[in-house]
Amino acid sequence: MFVGGLVLVFGGRRPWSGFTDGWHTPKRILRRVDETWNEPQWKRRWGYLKLTVWGVAVFAVVRHGWGLLADIEREPDQVVAHVASAQVLMCAWVLLPVWGQAAEPDLPAAELLDRLSSRVWRAMLGRTVANAAGIYFAAVVIHAYVVTTRPSLIVPVAVTLGGAIIAVGHKGWMRLRKLSTQLHSNIVTLERDLDLIPGSEGDKVRERQDAARRSWDAVHLDLQTPVDTGYAVIGTPFLPAEMIDDLCRRVERAVELLPSDETATAGVLADLDKIREACRGRIDSVA
Repeated sequence: MFVGGLVLVFGGRRPWSGFTDGWHTPKRILRRVDETWNEPQWKRRWGYLKLTVWGVAVFAVVRHGWGLLADIEREPDQVVAHVASAQVLMCAWVLLPVWGQAAEPDLPAAELLDRLSSRVWRAMLGRTVANAAGIYFAAVVIHAYVVTTRPSLIVPVAVTLGGAIIAVGHKGWMRLRKLSTQLHSNIVTLERDLDLIPGSEGDKVRERQDAARRSWDAVHLDLQTPVDTGYAVIGTPFLPAEMIDDLCRRVERAVELLPSDETATAGVLADLDKIREACRGRIDSVA
């Protein structure tokens, strides 16, 4: 059967290809579907659909956790059932941030910058819910296998894990406020350094160009830093990598053109203003 299958695969490929050459209607349908799928409005709709599914998933995780708490209170002896239900929380802890990154819509650069604050907010919300789900899963397992046999431990366990949820959530949002404040400050410094270049002469031009490049290096690092976690592999940066690379090339080109072309930074400054505006609501100088 194995050899016969190989013969049919390799020997029947050419006749089958010749037989399907005349199938014009399926080809036209596929071509039309491909053209429609690549249209901007359909891409935007697909992005909104992914965000809707992500929002429903976050709500479902929260609702499941609340329902599981009610089940444990109503039937504390159903250990196996409770642990099985808690597996959903463990999956949410692992997969919810990953799905949040995949659900981000593929928008043009200008539109993404206009909605940058929403991107950051979604990443942080998904991470907070995921961390809470992971600690909740640990709490259910401890309750099932420890607290049910030693009820006196329920108060210290509840206080410890409840405090862990609050501490992890607070640390994540504090990280976001600190990063937003730092990025806002570095962008202001970069804008001031760029403004000083056109009025320079002689050696001052190169000196101030180098100062602007150093300021951009600081902004570049901030944009690459994940907003929701310190682990770059599973974190969401302020901007996608391709947008950061494009902005880097434009900043370098503007720095080179500034002494002779004072309008070279117009587009770059507009984008930096949008990024700074996205940080404005999260500024915390004492974070």
